[in-house]
Amino acid sequence: MATELNGRALSRSAGKPKATLVFLPQDGVSGSTGCNRLTGKLVHTGADATRFGPLALSKMACMGPAGVLERDVLAALRATRQIRKFGGEIRLLSANGRVLARLQTVSARAETGPSLYGKSWTLTRLNGTALDPQSLRPRVTFEDNRISGSTGCNQFSGSHQRAGGRSRFSNMMQTQRACLAAVGDPMAAEAAFMAALGKVDQISLTANQLTLKSSTSPEELVFEASN
Repeated sequence: MATELNGRALSRSAGKPKATLVFLPQDGVSGSTGCNRLTGKLVHTGADATRFGPLALSKMACMGPAGVLERDVLAALRATRQIRKFGGEIRLLSANGRVLARLQTVSARAETGPSLYGKSWTLTRLNGTALDPQSLRPRVTFEDNRISGSTGCNQFSGSHQRAGGRSRFSNMMQTQRACLAAVGDPMAAEAAFMAALGKVDQISLTANQLTLKSSTSPEELVFEASN
């Protein structure tokens, strides 16, 4: 969660817009500008140089404090050329080392069960078929009421809601690049994965295995914890 932008402290009070970043496997990134959701990738341009690549944004109109926060967040991301971690703080730095933003790691809320968080989940079975470990397999992470990750080809993010024992994924967005791989067909796997995710309404969770399935169709996604 962003706590400072260009030297200006940000409010963490309830009800105030908040900007967040989630760093994903394979250099993916997702989060919120305080109004719109974002997703994209990190680009390493040297041993100590990292910038944010093109970002996909949702299309909500941002007014008032949320609009100001989004403007400042996007400006900081565009200017970032270094990312440094100091304990629980992440700093986004300009090319000359100026601190553009400070972000503090925060604990996920426990509505969905604490063991769902803090892990990257790798898809091992897609609708009953085991995936080749050498293929580009989808990965997901959970942050508060959000899901994000990689389809094995593109980055994606969306909303995750639970109510009355049911789960629902909605407002999904993803990048749109074409992918080839030496093993498997990542585009076909991506299409099947996203279609199944859209029908999921049940979650079964153990320490190292996550199963997402539908109560009305045969779609089922089985994941294993990657860390």
